[in-house]
Amino acid sequence: MNSFLMATKLRIGSVATKTARQLLTTNAYHSCRRPQHQMQRCLSIMASKQSPIGRQTDTATAADIKQKKLSLRREMVQKITATGPMTVAEYQQMVLTHPISGFYMKDDVFGAKGHFTTSPEISQIFGELIAVWLLNEWQRYGCPKPLRVVELGPGRGTLAADVGRVLSQFSHSKDVTSLHLIELSPHLTQIQEQNICGTVSLIERNESEKDFRHSALTQTGLPITWYRSMDQIGSKPGFSAYIAHEFLDALPVHKFVKSPSGQWREVLIDCDPNGELRYIIANNATPASKMFIDGANIQSDNLEVCPQAALIMDQVISRFSRKNPGCFLVCDYGYDDPNANRDTFRAFRDHQMWDPLREPGTADLTADVDFGYLKKHIKDKATVFGTVTQQHFLKSLGIELRLSQLMGQASDDQKADLQSGVDMLLKDMGDRYKFLSVFPANYKETFAAIPPAGFV
Repeated sequence: MNSFLMATKLRIGSVATKTARQLLTTNAYHSCRRPQHQMQRCLSIMASKQSPIGRQTDTATAADIKQKKLSLRREMVQKITATGPMTVAEYQQMVLTHPISGFYMKDDVFGAKGHFTTSPEISQIFGELIAVWLLNEWQRYGCPKPLRVVELGPGRGTLAADVGRVLSQFSHSKDVTSLHLIELSPHLTQIQEQNICGTVSLIERNESEKDFRHSALTQTGLPITWYRSMDQIGSKPGFSAYIAHEFLDALPVHKFVKSPSGQWREVLIDCDPNGELRYIIANNATPASKMFIDGANIQSDNLEVCPQAALIMDQVISRFSRKNPGCFLVCDYGYDDPNANRDTFRAFRDHQMWDPLREPGTADLTADVDFGYLKKHIKDKATVFGTVTQQHFLKSLGIELRLSQLMGQASDDQKADLQSGVDMLLKDMGDRYKFLSVFPANYKETFAAIPPAGFV
C-alpha cells in the first residue's frame, strides 16, 4: 500500500492520493491565524462543561449593549403583550437575526475580536483537509464539471478561503470550481469578501430582498457568489459540495419538558408585569409539540427539536440526483446518543455562561445538534456516514503529516502557533465536535467497498 495511505489510514483512489500528496508538499504557512497566547484564552473558556468551543470576549461598548438590550427587549415585550408567549425557537431567531439588533447581523462575532473562534480560524490545516476531502469525493464520481462548493453560514470566510486556495492549486479543479456562500448578514458578507477576495464592495443593505446576489473573484481567481437563502441555490449539472461548519447549532430549537404525568409540554417565553422576560410551560399541547414530538425512544425529561436543521438537510438532498450528484459535509458540536443530555440551549457572553433571556441581542444563543434526529429524518432519503469525532476525521485525513510538512519550513514562532492549533483541534475540540457526511440515496453502491475518507 502507498506509504501516504498507510500513514493516513485512508482507503481512497490513486488520484485522490496524488492530490493529498501534492498538498503535503506545499509549504505555504498562512500567518493570519490566532497567536498562541490568544488560543490559551480559548482554552479557559472551553473548561466550561457545556461551553461551545472558544467563546470570546464581547467587544461591544456598554452603550451598544444597552441600546440593543432596550430596543430588542422592548420589541419582544410588545409582541408578547399583543399576541401571547413566544416559543424558544421564535425568540432565538429574533435574537440572532433581527435586522437591527440581531447578534449576527451587525458585528464581527468571530475570531480574536469576536465572541468565539472556530476551527478554520485556529489552523489553516483544517480548511486544507476539508478541501482534500471534497476533492476525493468529487473524483469518486468521475469529476463531473463544474464543481460548486456551497458553504452555509461561512462566518468570516476563513474556511471558504482555505478551501478555495487548495482547489486553485490543482489543474483538474482550478478552472472548473466556483464558491457559493449563503450569508444572511450584510455586515458579515463584506467581511467575507475582504478576507476571501481582498476587496470590499458597496452592497445595498436591503435585508428584505430575497433575490440578493453578489459576485466577485477570490484572490486565487475562483468565481464566488453570495446569496441570502438556500432557495437561491438550485439543482444544476455538475457536482455540488455543501459544507455546514458550526451552522446548525445556531438554528432555532423548540424546547420541551416532560410533565409529572408524563406528557410533553413546550417551554415558552413570556414577560412578567414588570416587563422582564421569563420561561413558562405551556398548559396544553402546542402546534410544535403535536408536530415534532416522538417520545418512544427519548430517555430524558428534556427535549430540543430543531426543525430548520431537518429542513436544511431536505433542501440539500433535494438538489442531488443521478445527473447532478453531490455531497454534504456537516461539522458541529452535538450528540448522536439517545441518552445524551437534551437540555443544552444556552447563551455565552464575556467568557461566561449567560442568562439567555438577559439583554437579548448581546449574547450568542446556541444548542447542541441532535445528529441522531437528523440521521433518522434522512435515512430513507440519502446515503449517510457518521458521525465520527473531529479527532478521528482529521487524523484519518493526515493532519499530522501536514503539520510535519509545515513545521519543516516554519520559524520558531510559527511552529508554536502550528502545534498549538493542531493540539486544540485534536485534543480540546477533538471529541466534542462531530462530522456527518451525506450523499445521494441512489449512489449507495458507490460506497459499498470504500466508505468516504475520514469515515472508515
